[in-house]
Amino acid sequence: MAITVISAVYGTTRKQVDVTQICQQAVASGNDDISVNNTFMGGDPDFGVQKSFAIIYRLENAQNPSCYTVMACNEGSNLDLA
Repeated sequence: MAITVISAVYGTTRKQVDVTQICQQAVASGNDDISVNNTFMGGDPDFGVQKSFAIIYRLENAQNPSCYTVMACNEGSNLDLA
């Protein structure tokens, strides 16, 4: 199973950061979980405001050789990408 992160964004409508590289590094070792919090995402882009997270990724395995998935959630969630 290989996961390729196409795009990932964390923040609010006012301030957001591109966290594509952080997420890709997390899944490169075979981990398929993303913790949606300020620590995992490398900081707080909008202090004191509830953040959201969105990711577009490709999961390759025998059943789905090229399946693209879009997921979104609020801060405090834990996503299982596989």
